[in-house]
Amino acid sequence: MNDNLPTLRQNSTGPDVIRLQQDLQELGYYSGAIDGQFGSLTKQAVIDFQIAKGLTTDGIVGPITWSVINRILAAPFIFRVDGWKRMSESEENNEIKSLINSRMGVAALNQVALEGFVGFDCIRSYYTNEQFGPFATLMRIKCSTPRGASTAIGFDEIRVVFSRFEDNIEFFDIERVSEETGSPIIQLPD
Repeated sequence: MNDNLPTLRQNSTGPDVIRLQQDLQELGYYSGAIDGQFGSLTKQAVIDFQIAKGLTTDGIVGPITWSVINRILAAPFIFRVDGWKRMSESEENNEIKSLINSRMGVAALNQVALEGFVGFDCIRSYYTNEQFGPFATLMRIKCSTPRGASTAIGFDEIRVVFSRFEDNIEFFDIERVSEETGSPIIQLPD
């Protein structure tokens, strides 16, 4: 958390409100004027953001809301894209084949294994992004007990986003989810 950011609420003004408006605009929650005035449009954008991220819905931007905004903005762009949908069984089978036949796919699977997200108590599900189609896919693994390479935090699930150019996986990014890290950046339908 950044302790230098002030708590903002309706009727606040100034450069911190400008930053808030710009951040909310970048995240797709604010479409009003960037004017440094925390008015009703800014408040509604904050409330919409708080609802979407499972935060206390009060329209006030305090340390927790600032922290979530900053965490999301620091994440790779693909994590901030909405519109993920579950793959069909045949799409999942094709995705698994694609991962196994790609060096980057195998590297991601090795990372998942190193962090302990393998076993009979782990459930995998696969998603595709409605905006990017087959160029952005996601593998989600949830296990019955916390896992991870860290001894400080056990993660409840791991999400791997694959970015493709043509049929090749160019890179992947990982999001680890736990109570300690807060609500996931990537919003999935289930």
